[in-house]
Amino acid sequence: MSENDFSYLVHDERFINYCLQRNAADVRYWEERLRQDPVLAREAVALKPLVVALATASQQQEAQQQWQLLQQQMGNTPALLPRQSNRSWYRIPAAAAVLALLLWGAYTLTKPAALPVPTAHRNKVQDIPAGGNKATLTLANGARIVLDDAANGTVASQGGVSIRKTANGQLIYTVTGNNRPADTGYNTIRTPKGGQYQVNLPDGSKVWLNAATSLTFPAAFGASDRTVALNGEACFEVAATTSAQPFTVKVNDLSIDVLGTQFNVMAYADEQNSHTTLLAGAVRVTKGNVSKVLQPGQQAVAGSNIQVRAADTEAAVAWKNGMTVFTDADIHSIMRQISRWYDVDIIYQGEIPQRRFTGKIPRNANVSKVLKILELSNIHFTIDGRKIIVTP
Repeated sequence: MSENDFSYLVHDERFINYCLQRNAADVRYWEERLRQDPVLAREAVALKPLVVALATASQQQEAQQQWQLLQQQMGNTPALLPRQSNRSWYRIPAAAAVLALLLWGAYTLTKPAALPVPTAHRNKVQDIPAGGNKATLTLANGARIVLDDAANGTVASQGGVSIRKTANGQLIYTVTGNNRPADTGYNTIRTPKGGQYQVNLPDGSKVWLNAATSLTFPAAFGASDRTVALNGEACFEVAATTSAQPFTVKVNDLSIDVLGTQFNVMAYADEQNSHTTLLAGAVRVTKGNVSKVLQPGQQAVAGSNIQVRAADTEAAVAWKNGMTVFTDADIHSIMRQISRWYDVDIIYQGEIPQRRFTGKIPRNANVSKVLKILELSNIHFTIDGRKIIVTP
């Protein structure tokens, strides 16, 4: 556990009693302790709303169980509340999970930078740091450059194109001559699990690659078109050209045609559907002989066919902006994201509760912080090396 992590307090019975004002001795103990430790006091103020909110949801659920037990003892069958009320009780665990995520996300973003943790609570669990700027570049001649090991500056030159690495995780292609560069073949940039990178293509287009993603592209685009191939997830900011060259992204069995636009494509092999989300401009998504044109704020979901729906654009590109966002997501979907970003294997044991989660977490948080949020909804995790074991 990190030395600036006070999350263990949400499991401390005396701290919970203090937050809920339900045990005089515990309240006096914590009031005195917080008077003596201003840093801990600030942390307690941030955590208190989370404890109160979760306790409220738990009490409501317990009340529902007691009501049903009373109905059974009175011989009333079936022991059900009126339909409308029953639906609301049914959603309480999911609501608690949503509330926990939202409150914990706000707490994590506003918590002090450096906080001491009592020795008794240190080193209780293994932890895994978040991913970072990692990628490899394969040139047309087969040469392979590990970008996280390469020095900043020019890493390669190909037929009138210079390739430069910056300190903040960017790979920039620049045409160095006045004439159109010669055909230099295709390059491929790959991010591993636990990696991300940005590449600026020779036409000025910018591409942000999420973890476990590859992008294949010509080192110099031809005069007729600009075509790249994607596997995984990337966010594109396509530059307009004076000759209006079409820009095409090939991904699995899809073709995405654009002109001067911003969009995100998520098409991992372990996801059932691919998602193309449009932020600005216009794109045409084609599968076989079916095409759909998107407007800003729309998303194309491609599986056996293509469906267009309204998109949560903030959630679609949150990963690029340093956040992990869940929107009504199930545990398996969340764990796939965790697997890719933290470079871990996920193992399920037992019957995992069906929960839906909504909220946001900083992308640079250690994996333990993400798992603590999920554990508030009665799902448990064990970190074993680079494996996360999920249990009820």
